[in-house]
Amino acid sequence: MNRSSKSASITALFDYDSLEATQRSIIQQRTGEIRERLRRSAQDIWEVGQKLSDVRSRLKYGQFLTWLKVEFGWSQRTAYNFIKVYETFGDRFANLAKVDIATSLLYQLASPSVPDDLREQVIEAAKKGKKITAKELRSTIKQRKQLKSAAIEERPAQPEIVTVIAQDANESTGSTNAISAIQPRPTLQSIANPIKVPNVKSGWYRVGQEHLLFCGDTASRDFVQQMPPAKLAIAVTGSDWDHDWLIDQIDSVVVVPQGEFTVETLEQLLQMLSKSQDWVVLPWLPQAEMIGIAHRLGRRIYAGDIDLARCRSAIAASGLAAKSTKLSTLKVAGQVG
Repeated sequence: MNRSSKSASITALFDYDSLEATQRSIIQQRTGEIRERLRRSAQDIWEVGQKLSDVRSRLKYGQFLTWLKVEFGWSQRTAYNFIKVYETFGDRFANLAKVDIATSLLYQLASPSVPDDLREQVIEAAKKGKKITAKELRSTIKQRKQLKSAAIEERPAQPEIVTVIAQDANESTGSTNAISAIQPRPTLQSIANPIKVPNVKSGWYRVGQEHLLFCGDTASRDFVQQMPPAKLAIAVTGSDWDHDWLIDQIDSVVVVPQGEFTVETLEQLLQMLSKSQDWVVLPWLPQAEMIGIAHRLGRRIYAGDIDLARCRSAIAASGLAAKSTKLSTLKVAGQVG
C-alpha cells in the first residue's frame, strides 16, 4: 500500500479536516510512523512514546483520546504507557537499544513511583544480562516503602486493603480485583458558605493549614515524589487507569468507578480505613465536596486533579483559604508525625 492510499484510509477514520493544514500533515505522518513501529522492543516503545507525545501536544483537549481510539483502538492508559517511557528516559533512550528487557518491566520502570537510583540499578543489571521481573521490582519498591515509613513513625496496623476497582484497571496483567460492597452511611451536611476563589493555575496550593492540592497531572513525578507516607488512597476513576503507582506506594487503595461514587461512600471509607490526622491521598476530585468532607472528619488530604476547574471548585467548596505554594518549599514528609 502506498503512502497516499494509506493517508486516505486514515482520513476516513479521523476528522483531519478539522485541523489546520500543517498540523494535519504532521499528525498523519506521525500516525503512519507509529503504525510502522509497533514492535515491542525497548527502543521502539521509546520512539512510539516520543511520537505520541508530539501528537498530543498538537491536538486540542479531547482530540487526543478520540485520535487514539479511532486510529489504534487504544485507551488512554495504553498510550500513556508509551509516553511515560519516553518522558522518563528522555535522551537516554540509546541505552535501551542495548538492553534485553521485558515490556512489563520497562513500563514499571517508567512509573513515577520508582526512585531514580533504583531505575538506574535495574537498567545496569539488565545491560549485564541479569533477568529482572516486574514482580521483583514491585517487591523491592514495597520493601523500600516499608523501611521509609518505619523510619518516620510507628503507626498502629491498618485494616486490610479494600479495593473497588474498574474492570480494566489491571489491563496490562489481564487481572481484576474483586468488588467489595459498600453500605451507605448518613452524609454530613453540605459545607455552608463556600468561599470565593480566584482563578486557579497549574501548581501546588495549601488549602487551610493542613491540606495540599496539586493542580496538574497526578500520574506525574511532580505529584508522586512529594507524597507523605499515607496509609489510604481513594481514587474515583472512569474506564482508564494510569495510577498503578498508588498500589506500589500506599497500603490501602480504594478505587471506585465514577458512576458508583457518592459522598456517602467517601465518608464511610474515610471512617473505616483511616483515623484522625491520617494523610489520605485523593488523586481525582470529581465531586467538589471531597476535601471539605475529609477536613470535617479530621483527615489531612494530599489531593490533585488535572482539571483546573475541578481544583477551583474543590477549594471553594472546602470553605478554607487556599494559597499558592512553590513546589520547592513543600516538605511533606517532615510534617508527618
